Amino acid sequence: MPTILDVREMVPKDRHSKIFDTYKKLGPGESFILVNDHEPKPLLYQFQAEHDGEFDWWPLEQGPQVWRVSVVKRESPGADRTITGYLQTDHRRLDGIYERFQSAVHAQRWDEAAADFREFSLGLRRHIRVEEEILFPVFEEKTGMHDSGPTFVMRMEHTEIKSLLDRILGSTEGRDANSVSSGSSSLMSILMDHNMKEEHILYPESDAFLSEAERKDVVKKSQAA
Repeated sequence: MPTILDVREMVPKDRHSKIFDTYKKLGPGESFILVNDHEPKPLLYQFQAEHDGEFDWWPLEQGPQVWRVSVVKRESPGADRTITGYLQTDHRRLDGIYERFQSAVHAQRWDEAAADFREFSLGLRRHIRVEEEILFPVFEEKTGMHDSGPTFVMRMEHTEIKSLLDRILGSTEGRDANSVSSGSSSLMSILMDHNMKEEHILYPESDAFLSEAERKDVVKKSQAA
């Protein structure tokens, strides 16, 4: 289990030094969860300036009272990371959260299941936002494919995915196992094909079309989304 660093009771001037000290003590692939009382965007920008390509930054909860972020020290650091590598890592991370959710549902730990699914839903919605607001426009500009091609299809699938997220969360909070099972089957059916198209077509083609500087810019903007 990752270390949980709750800085809410700390004097503000001491927070960043404690956070970076905690990060520096991590081994490759290790992480900690930062708990804060405001959105830590300035902290992210400091990480990007001082540890470019060395870390991952995954929001787990975004207010209004509590913000939680998973900060990961990458196993293979490098500022020249690909879009494929960055977004595939997020896919795998979301898969892990979803597996926790399914285990909690199976054991009828409903409060835990709802918390896990809220975390999963926030992460997947953020992933979709990164694609639609950051990656897709760059891809479409490079390829000229605005009203056709992979991004057109993926936007339609995103709409269906977001609708299913709402449905499954409502069913989980209502402790309706049958409805959760039905919604989960529909979601997984879409996501398996959707993620495969992204990982085998959209992401590699984006890496091929973009320069190293452009790829780096997409990743940095994605971290702040």
